[in-house]
Amino acid sequence: MAIIQQHPYWTLIITAFVLNIACGFIRQGWPKFSFKWFLWIHASIPVLIYLRISSGISGAFIPVTLMMAILGQIAGSRYRRKKMTVKDQEALEQIPDLLIPGEKLTVPTDPEVMIVLMNMGGPRTNAEVRPFLLRLFNDDLIIRFPLSAFLQSFFAWLLVKARGKATEERYQLIGGGSPILKATAKQAFALGKELKRRGRKIAVTFSFNYSWPLPEDTIRKVKREGKKYVLPLSLYPHYSAATTGSNIFYLKEESRKSYPEAVFFKTPSYYTHDSYIEAFVDRIRERIRPDENLDDFFILFSAHGLPLYFLTQGDPYPFQIAETVRKIVDRLERPGGWVVSYQSDVGPLQWIKPSTESMLHALARRGIKKLLVVPVSFVTDHIETSCEIDIEYRKVAEDLGITDFRMSRAIETHPGFIRALADAVETVLPAEHGVTAFEDRSVVTG
Repeated sequence: MAIIQQHPYWTLIITAFVLNIACGFIRQGWPKFSFKWFLWIHASIPVLIYLRISSGISGAFIPVTLMMAILGQIAGSRYRRKKMTVKDQEALEQIPDLLIPGEKLTVPTDPEVMIVLMNMGGPRTNAEVRPFLLRLFNDDLIIRFPLSAFLQSFFAWLLVKARGKATEERYQLIGGGSPILKATAKQAFALGKELKRRGRKIAVTFSFNYSWPLPEDTIRKVKREGKKYVLPLSLYPHYSAATTGSNIFYLKEESRKSYPEAVFFKTPSYYTHDSYIEAFVDRIRERIRPDENLDDFFILFSAHGLPLYFLTQGDPYPFQIAETVRKIVDRLERPGGWVVSYQSDVGPLQWIKPSTESMLHALARRGIKKLLVVPVSFVTDHIETSCEIDIEYRKVAEDLGITDFRMSRAIETHPGFIRALADAVETVLPAEHGVTAFEDRSVVTG
């Protein structure tokens, strides 16, 4: 304190410079002109104002303080740029995955490979609901609260406290737990069977982020069975850093810690695969009786929502959803009478729109009476479909005067979907040995 009193001007100069080195370093990690970018530009101002006033320094010295603050910001941001990886720099520029193959390697034999189907999972019983939610909301790759570096756990606890009982009641409506474990096990079995039919002997398992089997369980199994290669295959057909990205991240993190010898292949996509589209078309048509006409129904494609900040970072999710929907309506020869919306938003965040509930209100205002909802981003029926759409949105629709509300079943183990998964596997692991495949050495940051 004595030094500050003796050298107030030097104290203010040094503080302005050093404090803004830190602020500039942090600012460089956020997109230009974003809220947090502006926040860290101005973060030091209250401290500098307090120091100037408490030290009795004239307002005429403000330009000097401002200049030192700018120099500190420049120094901090330049240092951050030097430390950033190319991937981090491209993320700030919103450069997407360019789908350029990685290092070539000889295709391994089938017994050396483990296919891992990836999903978020779900609580098997009501007793698992709150632990499941706590793991989910604590994950800043998915939900990023304000000041999440410091307050993520607090906000996660608050959300579970606020939503826990209601969520337990919702699971009770569909049998007291999520059916996703059994459904995913059936999909893994069906994929293994389809590959075996094609003469392939590749093991298939699955991994969840927030319920058993967790990534550590899956990697332990891969290691125990002596598999050298992992082919991660997402059950989220449309890529998002929040879903497929986080699944891959946690699998690789666990592998790095407990089985670093494992080699990961790049995750194949299939969201426009003809057989995958065929599965949706069949599910839609099976909801229409022989004496009815599909043209009499408005089709609402409902996809899982995504926080808006993912889009500002170049996330391709809504664009891939649009491509899937376009292929479905083309197959149905349906030029109009359909729309896409998003559901399942949580927390005090901005989510992509329009929401499914607001779309129900809009359709009702326009006199729509017959509505078919297609859960386009879901491959199993669970709480988001069986409860949120088929119970909660059904009630909303009926209260609004929509007299015929229907939901198509999820594609589950539809033969077309399983063929699409098998074909996706064979884009990475062709049946003919001796050709080359590509290893994914990227680090998924979410």
